[in-house]
Formats: sequence, C-alpha cells, structure tokens
Amino acid sequence: MVTNLFIGSHPDDIEIGCGGTVAKLISEGQHCVFVIATNGDQGSNKVSKDELSKIRKSEAIDAAKTLGVFDIEFLDLSDGLCHFEFKDKIKLIQIIRKYKPFTVFTHSRSDQHPDHKIIHRLSLDSIKSASGPWFKEADGEPHLVENILGYEVWNPINEYQTAVDITPYIDKKLDALDKHQSQVQDYPYSNAVKGLSMYRGAMVNGKGLAEVFEVLRLKSY
Repeated sequence: MVTNLFIGSHPDDIEIGCGGTVAKLISEGQHCVFVIATNGDQGSNKVSKDELSKIRKSEAIDAAKTLGVFDIEFLDLSDGLCHFEFKDKIKLIQIIRKYKPFTVFTHSRSDQHPDHKIIHRLSLDSIKSASGPWFKEADGEPHLVENILGYEVWNPINEYQTAVDITPYIDKKLDALDKHQSQVQDYPYSNAVKGLSMYRGAMVNGKGLAEVFEVLRLKSY
C-alpha cells in the first residue's frame, strides 16, 4: 500500500491546503498519515493556552477521521514558532523512517507565514536526513522520499506545477474543516477555502474545483 505523509504547522493547515487530495487518495486505497507540528495554543484569546491545545488536538483528530485518516503524529511544539530544535528534527526523521512515505506534502516554499516557513525547512531538512545513515539519535532504517509537494494555505502559490481535481471531495474537505470549531466559529474561512478551490478549478480545468501544488521533488508520481 502506498503511504503519503502530510505535514502541517497547525491543526487545520492540512485540511485547508490539501484536504480534498487526502480524501481522493484515501478513496483510491492509499494510506495517509498526518504530522501536526504545533499545538495551536495561540489560536484564540477566549480560553487558556492549555485548554486550547487540548481542544485543537481533539478537533484535529476528528477532522482527520472525517477524511479517513487515523494515523496522526503530534510534534507538540508551541504555536508561534521562532525556530525548530535538534530534537524536533530527530522526531520527524523517526516518523519518516517509521511510515516510509512515497510522497510527503508540506508547506510550499512561497508560503510567508512565519510558522509555515519554519516547518517547510524542518520538513526538507528531516526528509534529507532520513534518507541516509546519519543521526544515530534517530531510530529506524534510512528511507528516501520519492516525491515532495508543497501546498498553499493563506499565501496562494504563484507558480504551481501540478494540480488535483477535488470536485467530488469538496464536501468532505469542508466537513473536515468544520471540525475545527475553535477556529471557524470566529473566522469562517471555509468560504475562502472553497473560493480558492473554485478559482483553481476554473484556471486549471475550466470547471470544477482543484488544489494545486508546488513540486519540490518528483522522481515518480
């Protein structure tokens, strides 16, 4: 079975950027794994950070299940990243070696959100390090990731290289986003997400809805 690894900075990033693609791959019998880097504890000023992190973890699990994903890894970093540490890289290397993904999806290199930029760099560093006999602190056998794709969240990709028709999966994508109630109740970004999907569909296929990706590595897809 083909395994795909999706890495997101915050508990809702994967659903925003590629929830439709996840649903499509699941429908094709592929295995999808989520890695969520931060606990999202800065996502609201209405509840305490500790309480919010618990809420957002629960929401992330429910959203993933809605898409058909049951393997979720939490790095449990604090929201509002300034950098990542060596131990964070080791943990992600171990996850990559554990699941041995064919394709890794992460934030695009053009994403200007500070947290997303850091997790983009952590993703690429860890993928490279996981491929060779280095870093004795990390368990598992070396694994080379064949393909790396970057997805868009709040900064649309200026020049994308590939696209996925998600027309049959938009309702599932939006249902998954709706599980993040701590976020969408104050800011209904589902409308923006659907609007971007409609724009991408019109530009790519002339109809329908789509998600686009930046190709960071493509050996076989």
